[in-house]
Amino acid sequence: MSNKIIRHWRKLILNSIKFLLVAIAILFATSVYAQGIEPRWFAIKQIDVKIAGLDPAFEGYKIVQLTDLHARSAVMDRNQLAKVARLANQQQPDAIVLTGDYITKNASKAEEMLANAFGILKAKDRVIATMGNHDRGENSTPIERALKAGNVKLLNNDVYSIERQGHLLNIAGVDDVWFKRADIAKTISKLPATGTNILLAHEPDFGDIAARTDRFDLQLSGHSHGGQIVLPFAPRVTPPWGKKYINGLYRIGEMQIYVSPGVGTTGPPKARFNCRPEISVIVLHQV
Repeated sequence: MSNKIIRHWRKLILNSIKFLLVAIAILFATSVYAQGIEPRWFAIKQIDVKIAGLDPAFEGYKIVQLTDLHARSAVMDRNQLAKVARLANQQQPDAIVLTGDYITKNASKAEEMLANAFGILKAKDRVIATMGNHDRGENSTPIERALKAGNVKLLNNDVYSIERQGHLLNIAGVDDVWFKRADIAKTISKLPATGTNILLAHEPDFGDIAARTDRFDLQLSGHSHGGQIVLPFAPRVTPPWGKKYINGLYRIGEMQIYVSPGVGTTGPPKARFNCRPEISVIVLHQV
């Protein structure tokens, strides 16, 4: 074999090794970022929602939505939960709504840290919650105790009304859809005859059912995590009941729906990429 050929193959091998090392370095850096940095890099996102018929008393009404906490996951320990609660308070909300999946599993082990975080939350009117599929997938009593300890109003197919100047903002909540505990008829039966109606439903694709009732102006949901790992030109992988409405603001007939990517992570992989955890600030406006 000639020296020229040997040099050619040597150069080719060295270049291949360099390329491989660069690729490994990029993959390692991406893994560190996706598992260690982005899941802790909370975005504060304001969403302005125009609602027909909203009374002037509720113009600019601010609702902070927290969803999919997944306490005791790789990144959501007691300190992180408390940080999320303090960030929510800093938005000076009129109301805080929690739309489910407070745990991934082992609710009893997360009870104390959840109660601590719920107790930190402060809103001018009320902190209101509904349950998610992970919560109802096992014994949810510890979560219910934690919510009660934090003075959070849990809505299981129920309604909580906020009154200002004689006008109502009705916040309804259905129990978990995945485990067939949502009872929209029962929920609607408790709605007052007047006021703006907001529905809390953990699973966003329930919006198609809610919209058909013509009783709700806005639905707030989580569940999808926004796909959690978002890659260019690749479809987002999301769970059942979270495949149609994945992230952001949508309109279904006369009803709008906002789907938050949530603040926690689940997996595998327990990581986020190009889909930061979000504290959602919903601000209501008259049309």
